[in-house]
Amino acid sequence: MARFSLLSAILLHLVVVSMQQGDDETLDIRQRFGSSSVSMINDQIQNEFNAMYLYESMASYFGRPSVGLPGFKKFLKKAANKERERAHKLIDYLNMRGGHVRLKPITPPSKFEWFSALDAAETALGAEKNITQELYRLRDRADMESDPHLVDFIESEFLTEQVTSIRDLRELIARLNKAGSGLGELILDKELN
Repeated sequence: MARFSLLSAILLHLVVVSMQQGDDETLDIRQRFGSSSVSMINDQIQNEFNAMYLYESMASYFGRPSVGLPGFKKFLKKAANKERERAHKLIDYLNMRGGHVRLKPITPPSKFEWFSALDAAETALGAEKNITQELYRLRDRADMESDPHLVDFIESEFLTEQVTSIRDLRELIARLNKAGSGLGELILDKELN
């Protein structure tokens, strides 16, 4: 009987100790992976999902029969899928490094209709610039925390793609400005389709 209560006490102690450690059962793989980086990655996941939501909203707008720009719909749908993939890439990274994903609410876009394709492209460019700025902040935080793995991950998996996305949107905006609304917008839409 005494042996049983000693064994019970030891098991109870182990349970209490493991509960006190929180849900970070993978602390042994969280080397050089600070809690501020984990928090910033969670924020970036939200940023990526917010951008996805924005692009989905734009794609649905341009897909309306009354708007009739299927090329822009396709372009924006592809952008939405990229943002979703990037969010999932960050989720997988957090899991791999022993962090915990804390999904936050997706913020709806500030508007659901656009004056023109140019208006939508300029809105998308602003969103991409904001995402890039946040990625630079995350990269700098990782560098300050001496986390070369996170620095490399952000640089190789995200920043080059961001620079390319911004360049592509700037080129689209320049072409839309030259083409003008109406027929020029329709011709560009055909090229995107």
